[in-house]
Amino acid sequence: MKTITKYKHEIMWWMSRLTIMLTSLFLSFTLASSAYAADAGIQMGANGNLIFEPNEVTVSVGDTVTFTNGDLPPHNVVFLEHDELSHSDLAFMSGEQFPVTFTEAGNYEFQCEPHAGAGMKGVIHVE
Repeated sequence: MKTITKYKHEIMWWMSRLTIMLTSLFLSFTLASSAYAADAGIQMGANGNLIFEPNEVTVSVGDTVTFTNGDLPPHNVVFLEHDELSHSDLAFMSGEQFPVTFTEAGNYEFQCEPHAGAGMKGVIHVE
């Protein structure tokens, strides 16, 4: 019994360190996978709200981001300072999609023109 008591604090110290390391490793993989997405999807009007979901993604050069019309149409996608990527026509049908392929690195801010005043905006980071 003295042997267990003697090493109890050392065992507890190692167990706490192991728990912290495993939790950190799990969180880093989980957060990294959600922040970086190849060929990402963004829903317009997600769950009946005037939002893009997600409103910020990071992709690589050459990846395609597909904007899908959600539950609360009409919506469009207009890129500030990148008219060539914009889809200014309104999507009235739920499920309608606008694919956008990014060929250059940079930060691409976008919005839904009819709902920009309500905060329906986002950004795509292309690395």
